[in-house]
Amino acid sequence: MNNYFTRLCIFLSSGFGIGYIKYAPGTAGTFLGILIFFLLTSLNIYFNILSLVIFVLVSIIICNIANNYYSEDDSKKIVLDEIAGVFVATYNIDPTAFNIIAIFILFRLFDIFKPFPISYIDEKLKNGIGIVVDDVVAGIYANITFLLASFYFVKIL
Repeated sequence: MNNYFTRLCIFLSSGFGIGYIKYAPGTAGTFLGILIFFLLTSLNIYFNILSLVIFVLVSIIICNIANNYYSEDDSKKIVLDEIAGVFVATYNIDPTAFNIIAIFILFRLFDIFKPFPISYIDEKLKNGIGIVVDDVVAGIYANITFLLASFYFVKIL
């Protein structure tokens, strides 16, 4: 594969280099995803869905190339999966400060503790699909948990 293309994939998979920070690169990648989310909040909902699907599919390809480049599976330097996962977590969420903080915390908890099937995906799939899909599922869990909690709290208030 073209050396420049591989380097571009490494740069993108590391969240423009954020994945190379020493401590908590996944959390930093999630924060970057939140910042990018704010740029996309003005998009039409249908374009948002399309861009989310395309972003996840392209992320799988990029993370697979980066995974092959590194000598370890699912390198901590790869944070594009956190960015894709937090995009899913923030889907159709009103971008208030409280909501974003809650989604950020929920996503990180699901990504770190990996309840089933996230843990299964993380353990069994050691390629671009596994790298990205476990974070996408964590994003789905965070989104659903947030929506259910929001619905419950609105009902009791």
